[in-house]
Amino acid sequence: MEERTLMIIIAVVLVLAALSPLVIIKNPNKYDYNDFKIEKTSTGWMTWAYKGEQPYQLQLRHDPKTLEDILVDSEIRELVLSKPTLATTVDPNLTSRAVLGAIDIANILGRRLGLYGIQVIGATTEFANNGTYVINCSDVQENLNVAVLKLGEETKVYLEDSCIILQGETEEDINRAADRFIYHILTVMP
Repeated sequence: MEERTLMIIIAVVLVLAALSPLVIIKNPNKYDYNDFKIEKTSTGWMTWAYKGEQPYQLQLRHDPKTLEDILVDSEIRELVLSKPTLATTVDPNLTSRAVLGAIDIANILGRRLGLYGIQVIGATTEFANNGTYVINCSDVQENLNVAVLKLGEETKVYLEDSCIILQGETEEDINRAADRFIYHILTVMP
């Protein structure tokens, strides 16, 4: 009887040892980041944010781990949330790829979801057509933040005289900076 019990114990230990790699291996497409659940989808990366008990499922193009190299001015979140309106403005000579970052900002910070309820206005930095606002950093007001999405030598998010600059080395980097900006506002990333 003791020999049989010993054989059963050895068999259970061997089965557990064989299955342990499956428990240890984590799915790189699903992880927690600063207490936020991040999950890869067919169109990008999803996270959940909460306003009170209300969950919001948010979709971005990049995950936080791939944006850790982008610096963000720590004062930006408070500035954005202190004003009821945010103008996102881009150079009209950039392609629609750069505009995707502005659209993501509007979707998440804007009134459509109700998460922050900020009025987000789309604009260009110079005349594009009669139906588009022209807004620059000089247009920052008491009730209006301006976020300029532009090309530059380094990908980063910073303040320039109370104007928010989302800068990328390429148009794709502008989108990365926009996602990093959003994760900062959501407090997913510091």
